[in-house]
Amino acid sequence: MRTPYIEGQGFELADGMFIPDVFIRTIIIILLFYVFTSFLLTLIRILLNHRLKSKMISMEYSSAEVEKILKSENENKNYAMRWFFLLLGSAIGFVAISQFRFGWMSLGILALCIALGYGAYFGYLKKIRMLTNSIPKCGVDKSA
Repeated sequence: MRTPYIEGQGFELADGMFIPDVFIRTIIIILLFYVFTSFLLTLIRILLNHRLKSKMISMEYSSAEVEKILKSENENKNYAMRWFFLLLGSAIGFVAISQFRFGWMSLGILALCIALGYGAYFGYLKKIRMLTNSIPKCGVDKSA
């Protein structure tokens, strides 16, 4: 027999399914732990890449060789922006489906919002590529 819904002790979906508060808290804690640890590991990788790049330049490697060995910072920025647009699109989708009953229409709205998030990400990449191609690199003389 199902216990009745008591405010603050769970979440009831539109179809009557009850999700206890403990499950929701557990999922949120796991997601927050994942986000925090991935942020921390990314930060450590960026700092170690910077130290390695500085040591390689001090050992008189050319900057082109250093860039070939290490990933550029643009890839890290693009990775972060991809997740930003994906999570923004899914958040907008969840806000939109909260206005409807759970069903096929809400899944379609969520899929559309995620697709729009990816579309915004690729628009961002296209704009960044146009900007980086139009700006000449400092210290590079192509006429020589």
